[in-house]
Amino acid sequence: MSEIITIVDEANFDEEVRASTRPVLIDFWAPWCAPCRALLPTIEALAPIYSDDLKIVKIDIDENPGLKAKFNIQSIPQLYLTKAGEPIARLTSRTRTQLAAELDDFLP
Repeated sequence: MSEIITIVDEANFDEEVRASTRPVLIDFWAPWCAPCRALLPTIEALAPIYSDDLKIVKIDIDENPGLKAKFNIQSIPQLYLTKAGEPIARLTSRTRTQLAAELDDFLP
């Protein structure tokens, strides 16, 4: 089962995201964001399905303004699929089925 890495920040971004051999789904969020909390069960449900092909991390935008700026986050929740730390897709779906379909377009 895939683990959602909940503590990715500016200090460990390179280790957890840029150095990952798999694509990384980044969930940009904040604790005060109700839509972010509503999206969490969808991400948790997809984690075991994509455990071989994808790493999932969460980045708190309030605690990591540098990463917020790097990815030009204007609103949350915001999902990015990255490879070697660089965005390859901004995912917009919020339902499990739609998000899975978006991921399938980019994953082997």
